[in-house]
Order: sequence, then structure tokens, then C-alpha cells
Amino acid sequence: MINSDTIAIYISNIAGLCRLTKFPGTLASIASLAASFLSYYFLGKAIYIFLFFIFLILGFWSINKVHRKSGRGDFQWIGIDEWIGMWLANFFLFEFDFTLTQAVVFSLMSFFVFRIIDIVKFIPPLQFINKDKNQKALPVLLDDIIAGCYAYLIVLMILNLFGFSDMYNLRYLYSSILILLPAMIANLVPPLLKMRYWNNPIHERLFGKNKTWRGFLGAIVFGTLTYLILVKYDLIAPAGNLSFAIFIGFLFSFGAIGGDLLKSFFKRKIGIRAGESWAPWDQIDYILGMMILTYPFYRYSFSQIIFLLALGGAISALVHRFGYIIKINSAKQ
Repeated sequence: MINSDTIAIYISNIAGLCRLTKFPGTLASIASLAASFLSYYFLGKAIYIFLFFIFLILGFWSINKVHRKSGRGDFQWIGIDEWIGMWLANFFLFEFDFTLTQAVVFSLMSFFVFRIIDIVKFIPPLQFINKDKNQKALPVLLDDIIAGCYAYLIVLMILNLFGFSDMYNLRYLYSSILILLPAMIANLVPPLLKMRYWNNPIHERLFGKNKTWRGFLGAIVFGTLTYLILVKYDLIAPAGNLSFAIFIGFLFSFGAIGGDLLKSFFKRKIGIRAGESWAPWDQIDYILGMMILTYPFYRYSFSQIIFLLALGGAISALVHRFGYIIKINSAKQ
């Protein structure tokens, strides 16, 4: 008899495909490579994106069902996560006008890049996610979604070298760092402020004792000042008059610290202690908050969003690791 548990297993192991080999992740990725290419070639961008979210929903549901029946963990025979990651990695196909041969060749390259990242897990925060052997559905999916994002970006940069675009170069990296800088400063300032004043927690039960008014206000002030300095020296797109520039700077800063607070709220909700690592959200919370509040003014493209998340997340991981070494932060992240 077919029930929801049977359907969940069927979806999670790609219709039994992942039980046919000792390399289920690779086989699932190959299947997704073929399916995503056909979707790109015959169905178009809108349906491709729609299918991605359908797979994401089905993946989350099916892995949750599997975990309820068999316990938590990223079981080897679960392949829907690799399917989703590979589907995301191949999104680069819509960025350029390829010939059929070019599309096939670069899709294969995307596959190899994705598999290397997914297997080796040398890029943060993949290694932190995989430390937990009793992962829930979301970390199981995030592992491959992040690998897919990195593969997508790496392929775009390789295509830049092949002359398909001159966008993804050092200038693009430099401008991306400048866009992130106000939010990064806002994110970095709170643990560095050593004032006696306003040191009360904003709401200890909701956000934890480490989220203080001192850090919140300091983040907004220093983040906004950073944006104003960038505008003054024409290092970032001008924002009109001074009042409007202050407003945009506030959005960058408030978005960053607001994203951090929202993450802390969810950490408390699911029982993660203050200071305990929660990858990848510890690395990208401030970027998500910043982009959400400033999107109406900056209109980030899909590739920009992925690039900023990857770049900002990597920088955040490195900075927090350094902070852990010099005893500013209590967790490595």
C-alpha cells in the first residue's frame, strides 16, 4: 500500500535511483544535470525557477518524513539534496546566450565543480554544517544548496575568463565588498564596544543576553557612518542628498543588525544556546537583512545575491574565526 512514508522515500532517493549505486550523490547529480539542462533548453527560465522551488518543498517534506521514520541524518541514499544543488548550479545557463555545444560543455563543467565542492566541502560553512551527524532536513538541504551556489559563482567566473562577460572580475569583487562594508561594520561593531552604558539585553528571552542596546545602537551608528564615508568619496553609488544618504545608511545598518537579531530569535526558538554556532545563518544573517531592506534601491540581481551571500558569508566566517582566536567571540562559526 502506498502511503506518505513510501512517497517520501521515493522522492528523497530520486525514485530509487540512489539505491542503485555506491555513489548515490553523484548519480543524483547526473540525473539533475540532465533534467535541468532539458528544462533550460525546452521550458525556459520561469518554469525552471518554478520547478526549483517545487523540488525544494518536496525535498524538505520528504527528508522530514524520512527522519521521523528512520531518525535524523544525511543518509547516503538520500539524493534529493544533490538534485536541488545541481539544479541551482546550472542556473548560470540563463545568464548568457549559449550555443547548444557551449551549453552542454559548460553544464558538464558545472557538474564537476559542484561535485568537487560537495564532496570535499573545503569552502565555509560546509564543514561546520557537516559536523552534526544528526542533521535535520534543513541542514541536509542547505549543504547542497550552498555547494550549488558556489558552483554557480565559480562557473560564472570561469565564463568571464572565456570572454562571455567582463562583469565577474576584480572590479566586481571590489564593488561587492564596498556594498557589503556598511553591513559588515554594523555586524562587527557590537562585540568590540566596551562601554558601560546601555549594556542591558534588548530582550534576553527572545534574543539572548548577548544582544544589548549598546551593540544595537552602535551597529546602526557605525554602519551608517561607514555608508556616508563611502558616498562622500564616491566609492558607492550616490544616494542623493544627505538626508537620503543617512536613510540608506540606516537601512544597511538596521538590516544587518536586524538580521542578526532575527537569527538569534530563531536560535532561541529551536533551543540553540547563545554563542553556539548555527551555520550558515551565523555567516549570512546580516547580509540577508541588509539586502531585504535595501533591495528597493539597489535591485540586486540573482547572481549578485548569490555572490554577496557567498562573499559576505566567507568573510564573516574568517573574521569570526579570528575573533575566536583573540577571545572576542565565544564560538568559531
